[in-house]
Amino acid sequence: MVASAVALPPRDVAAQPAPATPLAPAKPPVSSDQSAPAKAAAPAPKPTTTPTTTGGDAQRKSDDRLSDEAELARVVGLYEAGKYRECSEQIERLLDPIGKAPLRQPTIVENARVYWAACLLGAGAGDAAEAPLRAAIHENPQMKPPDSLVFPQPVVQRFLKVRDSLVNEIRAAEQARIEQAQAEARQRQQRMEFERARTRGLEQLAQQESVVVRNRRVLAFVPFGVGQLQNRQEALGYTLMVSEVLLGGFSIAAVAVQSQLAATAEQERRAGRFVDEQQQQSQQSTWGYARTISFWGFAGLALGGVLQANLEYVPEFRETRKRRLPPELEAPPPARKAASVMYVPYADQHGAGLNLVGSF
Repeated sequence: MVASAVALPPRDVAAQPAPATPLAPAKPPVSSDQSAPAKAAAPAPKPTTTPTTTGGDAQRKSDDRLSDEAELARVVGLYEAGKYRECSEQIERLLDPIGKAPLRQPTIVENARVYWAACLLGAGAGDAAEAPLRAAIHENPQMKPPDSLVFPQPVVQRFLKVRDSLVNEIRAAEQARIEQAQAEARQRQQRMEFERARTRGLEQLAQQESVVVRNRRVLAFVPFGVGQLQNRQEALGYTLMVSEVLLGGFSIAAVAVQSQLAATAEQERRAGRFVDEQQQQSQQSTWGYARTISFWGFAGLALGGVLQANLEYVPEFRETRKRRLPPELEAPPPARKAASVMYVPYADQHGAGLNLVGSF
């Protein structure tokens, strides 16, 4: 038989752990004088296959995302385990707005930024730790310092330092927000005033109606300013009316005076009394001139008025008249306070009674 010798390993080598993968079993030794036929080798065992994940399951698991609270808790676990660099990388991925699954909740984002600064400080990147704190303070100027029971003192001090450096910037931002709010309030007030003015204008427009008034040509031939009044020339029309009435009336009065003078002189002659014929003729001549001048003045004004009314004749006018709104469009009357009556008892040294107090 063939004997096999195995060399012992050195002490330091023997102390190392055995390899994870088992070694393959060695073949048994074969005798040189063995004449029996070799036995058929045993069939090799079938390799065991483990169930593999299908492509759909793998895609679904890769698409699965924890909630914001769970993602932050996972990162906090890295921070508490002292894996600052890995924690910083994970938070940076979660805070990337164009990343695959960024954090959305404002409070979670704010806490994540504080943990990011803590991880950066733990990794020795103190200057880089100010960026997330600055972003958190910009997002929430009223943000409180980190809890000293949760975060170490350097994180709190860094936060206070960043906040102090942003005091003026925060005040400017607050002032800008206040001015923007005031501007928006003024714009809202202006819009409200515009809407009220627009509503009043629409109400006034709805209360007006347009009416077409047609003139008549025959009235243009009437004297005394009738044609001018029809053409909406009130001043000229009333002037012609008064002038023509005065001239026409004076002409008629002159005729009446002449008739009266002639009748009086005739009575005097019949009665045999003396009549001054020269004075009589003078008076008749004076009133005759007055009658003639007033008559032709009246005729000239009347003819001129008729001619002017026909030359400037206006066939129609459009008038705007006021009308009442439909009941459903009228504004409701202001609410009147209901009358109330209250009795107040009183008592003094002279007696007791009731005071009647009411509002109407």
